[in-house]
This record gives sequence, C-alpha cells and structure tokens, in this order.
Amino acid sequence: MEIPTTRDLIQKAKGELKVPEIRVWCHPHMIGMSGDDYYRVFESFEEALTFIRGDEATEDVPLIAFRGFEINIFEMRRCEVRT
Repeated sequence: MEIPTTRDLIQKAKGELKVPEIRVWCHPHMIGMSGDDYYRVFESFEEALTFIRGDEATEDVPLIAFRGFEINIFEMRRCEVRT
C-alpha cells in the first residue's frame, strides 16, 4: 500500500482540507467482542497503518475526514465519499 504525502492529499481534495483527521474505524464484533463501533484519530498515515496492522478489529484502510465526510483516498477515482 502506497502512503500518500500531505501535498497529494491536499491536491486530491482540491485544497479544501482545512483540518483533516486521519481515522481508523474499529469494530469489536469482528473479533468476537461486544461494544459499539468507534474510530481512533492519528496524526500520520504511518501511525494509522501501524495500528491497523496490529489490530484485527479495524478496517483495512485509514480514512480522511473533513467537513462531515470520510474519504478513502486509496480507492479515490471520482471523488468517492463515504458519509
């Protein structure tokens, strides 16, 4: 998985990112535990990917969150947005 640079992210979002969050969603039910889904926020993609690799209850990719939207930039083709 190629890790994008901050500059790449800003260009892909057409300069609209003011304070982006890098989120990783966690789903306790994926490992047989009870509890609500939640996300953790990271300062870098490297930190997020390290967390993903060490926790089986996470989604496979980090998301960029801004202005109420979550974007998977690893699969971004035509501005695919997840709300």
